[in-house]
Amino acid sequence: MTPDLELHIPVMEAETAKYLQPDRSGIVLVDATLGYGGHSAVLTQSFGESDRLIGIDRDAQAIAHCQKKFAGAAFQVSLHQRGFEELEDVLNEEEVQRIDRCLFDLGFSSPQVDQGERGFSFMRDGPLDMRMDQRQAISAKDVINQWSEKELADLFKNYGEERFSRKIAKAIVRRRQTSDIERTQELADIIIQAIPARYQHQEGIHPATRVFQSLRIIVNNEMESLRTGLASALHHLAPGGRVAVLSYHSLEHRIVKEQFRTYCRPVIHPPGIPVTGREDPERGVILTRKAVRPCAAEQSRNPRSRSAQLRVLESCMLEN
Repeated sequence: MTPDLELHIPVMEAETAKYLQPDRSGIVLVDATLGYGGHSAVLTQSFGESDRLIGIDRDAQAIAHCQKKFAGAAFQVSLHQRGFEELEDVLNEEEVQRIDRCLFDLGFSSPQVDQGERGFSFMRDGPLDMRMDQRQAISAKDVINQWSEKELADLFKNYGEERFSRKIAKAIVRRRQTSDIERTQELADIIIQAIPARYQHQEGIHPATRVFQSLRIIVNNEMESLRTGLASALHHLAPGGRVAVLSYHSLEHRIVKEQFRTYCRPVIHPPGIPVTGREDPERGVILTRKAVRPCAAEQSRNPRSRSAQLRVLESCMLEN
């Protein structure tokens, strides 16, 4: 079934716009996780012919939707079906040296989750897939049916922080001895049965949440992609430029905080190297002292926003 793509609700739309709205003309905005264009549509409302939107997304359906959405825009638009880890290549192809605004929304678009055939959700039965980019060779089915018990247990523990990782991995290996595990509901049932009943509904989340999260992360190489893409964005940030990141779980939060702090840390010159001016220039400032969280009304309206955290950095560097 084809979803209504316009029903996707951008997370913290107003808060993101507050930090990323352009303050002049000639802006280069990079939406590194374009999705269905919700955030970009808001951020480009005041764009003119000298402004530029560069959109990146792995999902072919999202790119096709945004090509129609931004057709005839009064500003320059270029869209790329790429992962945000390829941001450096995209900027080189576009001959862009400096970017003024950049957004990473690390969550999933509702249409992706709501299509059972994409295999992201344990709530809608479908093939075990989870590939953001359908051109990728490795799917969740391959991981579940080919990885060893230890590899699966380590995956669920390290990327899902699942306390019953060993029990779940053992149950999966036992089950696949009969036949391959091919469906999301089939995997979810195995997970539920492996977890002791008294722990199945703790923390108010579905018992399969952490395992599905870990599979999605490894299939799409999400953590390394985030490190690479965010590093590229910070490297190309113009003076006064801003990078905003919407992250949704502890692993993402940690990477964003670490890279923001590293960027803002004063440069310390080794002894004996001649320098002019300040020897410890301020490279940037984190504008969100504490991560911004969605308000209660938004969390009620859009439950998928509940775990979101917004962090924003502004460059103070004359040269990166």
